Amino acid sequence: MKGFIVSVEDNANDCALMRRIFEREMPLVKIHILEDSLTALAWFQSFKDVKNTPDLILLDIKMPKLDGLSLLKEIRKIELFTNSPIVIMSSSDQLSDRDKAYAYGANSYLEKPKSYTELKEILPLISNYWLTLNK
Repeated sequence: MKGFIVSVEDNANDCALMRRIFEREMPLVKIHILEDSLTALAWFQSFKDVKNTPDLILLDIKMPKLDGLSLLKEIRKIELFTNSPIVIMSSSDQLSDRDKAYAYGANSYLEKPKSYTELKEILPLISNYWLTLNK
């Protein structure tokens, strides 16, 4: 399976785990991890490669500076990403966060796995579903 996934995640350990999983389990999938929400917003706003837009965007909610829900709203305002699949992966199990995520345009909301083993199981499932759907 090939594809291009962008993840916005501020936790360095989660970033390292995600990179390892993609390298080992999905080596043909290009993963671009943005570790700061403001950097991510600037990246999305300046992205111009219409032919190579991400096949999937993964967002965390709990981030300093600009939280993931606010970032989601801003991404959806960018014409290039109005229809891009965005999956929220957050440690928040608050129904209000989930409701806001869907109201702001998230395609899916998942509670972030709490272990490497769970992450290793869920990331390929999420990726395969959205990458297959986009082809």
